Amino acid sequence: GRTHVRLVLKPCACPLHMFQTLKELVRALRDIVIIQKTVVEERKILHRDCSLNNAMILDDIDMSKGFLIDWEFA
Repeated sequence: GRTHVRLVLKPCACPLHMFQTLKELVRALRDIVIIQKTVVEERKILHRDCSLNNAMILDDIDMSKGFLIDWEFA
C-alpha cells in the first residue's frame, strides 16, 4: 500500500518589504550581504536572484535576521 503524508509548517519569516523598523531592515540587509559574501567566498556559489521576493526576515525572539530563499537556481 501507499502512504500519503503531509507536513504543515507555520511561517517563520516575512518578506523583506514587511519590515517593522528601519533598524530591522538594516540588520536584515546586513545579514543578507554577509550570507552572500560568505557563500561566494567559501562555496563559489552566487545566488543570482537576490530580489525582494527571495529576501526574508526571520522573526527571532531576541532580534530579527535576514536570509535568502530559493537557492535552487544558484
